[in-house]
Amino acid sequence: MTIRRLPIDQSTKYPFKLDDVLNGTQDFRWCRRRDGRYCGVLAGHHIHVRQCGDVLEYRSCPDIDLTDLLHSYFRLDDDIDYIYDYISSRSEKVARLARKYSWLRVLRQPDPWECMVAYIYSARSDTSTIGKNVEAIAKELGQPTRLDDCERHTFPTLEKVLAADVGPLMKVRVGGLVRAPSCVIAAAQRISDGRLDLCRLAKPQVRYDKAKWQLMKCYGIGPKIADCIALFSLDKMEAFPVDVHVCRAVASYFPSQTSPSNDAIVNWAHERFGKYAGYANQFLFYGEYQKSNGASGAPPCEERGRGCRKFPALAEET
Repeated sequence: MTIRRLPIDQSTKYPFKLDDVLNGTQDFRWCRRRDGRYCGVLAGHHIHVRQCGDVLEYRSCPDIDLTDLLHSYFRLDDDIDYIYDYISSRSEKVARLARKYSWLRVLRQPDPWECMVAYIYSARSDTSTIGKNVEAIAKELGQPTRLDDCERHTFPTLEKVLAADVGPLMKVRVGGLVRAPSCVIAAAQRISDGRLDLCRLAKPQVRYDKAKWQLMKCYGIGPKIADCIALFSLDKMEAFPVDVHVCRAVASYFPSQTSPSNDAIVNWAHERFGKYAGYANQFLFYGEYQKSNGASGAPPCEERGRGCRKFPALAEET
């Protein structure tokens, strides 16, 4: 397999750190191998990647140049200094979080369909459980792909999911929302019959509020899940997902803004942080997430002996 390299601009005040960026709180299928590389599947491509200073070094199956895909996924086109300085200027609390978690990025996930399914399964689940569910769906309905000694599976198309119906989804459900499999089938049907066009919603001319409203027409997708899909895969950077972590952070840092209405929190965030509210959201979320989990930014899926917290079978192969 060809080893390819993607340069990273590390002259920023907020340097990129792959180990921390792939921390499992946005995209749930990354696993760290014993050789230090991260193993994931993006848009049907099986990838092993690691950071070497100011370069991302990667291999892939199929063995093709994925520079554009990875550049987009890690949002290396963002003017991080400007964006983080802007949201820091709007709040000293966020500024402190930006200094503490300077590596934090918002990922631009290339497959809105996979992102939608993952966040449907996020209801009442922690990040580990979400990852297990998404990985199980891929293994059940996706196509196998092998890179070196590691086998993964591509995420199934909505056509494959519709053809299989709810049965396979019921088999892989771990924790989470009981109705998640039915919600996935309903979303797939809505996309299939043309009532929901995720590719169109990702276009810059489609406003955030319209995209969110269209997503919320899907059975089982409420404001928080819609905002996650909009932020992480539809390029709506003003989206502000409100979960328990964000609620706690807002209550702690901005007590005057505490409200029983999540909509009120979203409106406040838009007024305060404007079109970069999604970045501020991730600092607030991650700071509270770390406190709640007593963690210190450990990379995802640390391997312990011959086991793996996320995907045990995968660790046996690496």
